[in-house]
Amino acid sequence: MQNEKAVLNLNSAAWRNLARYGETKGSEGQRRGLFVRRKVIAPLLSLCGRMQQGLFREQVQALSSDAAADRPVVITGHWRSGTTHLHTLLSLDPQFTFPTTASCMNPHAFMLGAGKVAGAAVKRPMDEVMIAGDSPQEDEFALLAMGARSPYEALLYPRHLADALSLADPDDLSEPERRAWQETFLFFTRATSLLGGKRPVVLKSPTHTGRVGTIAALLPQARFVMIRRNPQEVFESTFRMWRSMFDLYALGPPLADDGLRQVILDNRVVMERKFAAAAARLPAGRLAYVDYERLVADPLPELHALYQTLGLDSSFLHTQALADKLERDRSYTARRALPPADWQRRVEKVWTEFF
Repeated sequence: MQNEKAVLNLNSAAWRNLARYGETKGSEGQRRGLFVRRKVIAPLLSLCGRMQQGLFREQVQALSSDAAADRPVVITGHWRSGTTHLHTLLSLDPQFTFPTTASCMNPHAFMLGAGKVAGAAVKRPMDEVMIAGDSPQEDEFALLAMGARSPYEALLYPRHLADALSLADPDDLSEPERRAWQETFLFFTRATSLLGGKRPVVLKSPTHTGRVGTIAALLPQARFVMIRRNPQEVFESTFRMWRSMFDLYALGPPLADDGLRQVILDNRVVMERKFAAAAARLPAGRLAYVDYERLVADPLPELHALYQTLGLDSSFLHTQALADKLERDRSYTARRALPPADWQRRVEKVWTEFF
């Protein structure tokens, strides 16, 4: 196992969730560091979380009756489908607010000031995209850190990726776990809105693709976006993503390459079927589709269609801020690698409906 390069700020509940995955490997020094994280830092983070909840609970709960604030835009789509690119674009629109990297990595105290730390920009481990503390970030990291069951538990224990991915849909959890997930999700989403001037939140996480039904039940005015990209490129890029994330966070033994690819292949089918079932029940005007290739090649028509479908104020699409961002993006070229030939055939067969 490689030396740990990064840590996640997990509270005590999150560590209890991870305890079922078995013994952690590593040197004596690594085990001592892990002991400190579990027995010293985690209780302190739990205490911060309780203080945060106590101070802001009433203000956050009051947003449940605020029709404007309680209408998030939720970006879904498989990993490496362009969710981050779309999230970044929509987060520039001043009618919205969004979770930042700082708030998602420090969710226990982000309302107490920890979410205001910007920090220096760094490259993401799986690509050349630069992120800073104030960059838009996927809220799944916050849910994991706050103790909600999450597929990202596998970041620390890669061999359990298949089991962890089965945690994505709260409807598949035990009743106590489901309630905890719902409460954590609602608090973080509404708290993000509160800090952002009670504006609607733009959320993005591939894990939400299989949760559309749950989120729509919790937030009936929520709007959803599904972004799709060339499946072969998505498959191989997702493989690289998990590998890089495991290198960054793993405490347990690795998952073999073919095993990882098989999990990716199988999981998308489950995720997409859950999405399709929930999408069919959404009212008109609550779901928009975006094609990644068109968004990159000719972004404005794709964005106009999204805004029109969801009934959003499109003033932002005519601003210099967006024009400047799109101009800067022209210099970025996403890596376009394909899987090995035998896996290309499997992807084409199993993911045929996604081509």
